[in-house]
Amino acid sequence: MLRILVPSMVVALSLGIAQGQGNLTLYTSEVLSDVNALVQAFQAENPGVRVQVFRSGTGEVVAKLRAELEAGNPQPDLLWVANEAYFQELAGRNLLRRIPPTVTGFPIQYAYRGGQYYEVRLLYNIIAVNPQKVSEAPASWRDLLKPAYRNLLAMPDPNFSGAALATLGTLSERLGFGYFEALKANGLAVEQSNPVLQQKLSRGEYGLAITTDFGVRQEIAKGAPLRVIYPKDGPILVPTPIGVASWSKNPGLASSFVNFLLSPRAQALFAERGYHPVMPGAPRPMGAPEKVVGLKAQAADEAILARFNALFGLRK
Repeated sequence: MLRILVPSMVVALSLGIAQGQGNLTLYTSEVLSDVNALVQAFQAENPGVRVQVFRSGTGEVVAKLRAELEAGNPQPDLLWVANEAYFQELAGRNLLRRIPPTVTGFPIQYAYRGGQYYEVRLLYNIIAVNPQKVSEAPASWRDLLKPAYRNLLAMPDPNFSGAALATLGTLSERLGFGYFEALKANGLAVEQSNPVLQQKLSRGEYGLAITTDFGVRQEIAKGAPLRVIYPKDGPILVPTPIGVASWSKNPGLASSFVNFLLSPRAQALFAERGYHPVMPGAPRPMGAPEKVVGLKAQAADEAILARFNALFGLRK
């Protein structure tokens, strides 16, 4: 078992971003083009700083870090993925640094476990529609079971996508796993990732998708004929926290990166790219409702994921 001794587990998070030099490594499941835009903006404000990014699906990122921890050689200074349960696991092992939430106006409910990891913007799993394939849009999650939508619906693979894992867990808890069995009977298909699914939806290969709202807005901005439907029974608020690793050799700079993500510049970048900023007063994404009331996500446990894999013939 890896043992890491940390003199101080507390790193201050304040409004100012400390100038400095050094390197950071970020492991993330976020869209690479979005991460690169944020990294470039951070580096522009911090000359001499370089942020290296490893990006893959949440499942692969978590598996990579687990293997590194087992080998006693973890690499990232920062972790940013759609798997709150894994952050809880790391925090329980004292592998995340606490960053006191002192940014003025920051909604305290998004500083998890006293600031061991943070939400820096919000995204929701919703129903996306291609009106060229579907004339009457569904209004709720249950509506997707209607015969009119047979063989028109797809979702990402929850083994790869943390957002899909949250959807599987949340809807299984609320509607029962039988809901997914009924979706399968109605022709639900599974694609690897949200970006792949959204592109296929844009091309008309599907008429409906269970997917992320920001990604659909990005496709709409490119000219895709899509609509975002926030289900009346609740879109799913997908936790996608970021945290600073206890083993980071540059914890002050790493905390400055988290701080930067809460800055007006970064919050505006999030909105431009279709996300809901977390900071009050920040602009909202184009076409998004002023207020979204989401369901609290519940990640699928291993048993539910195994049932899903068996149902759809997926590898674990």
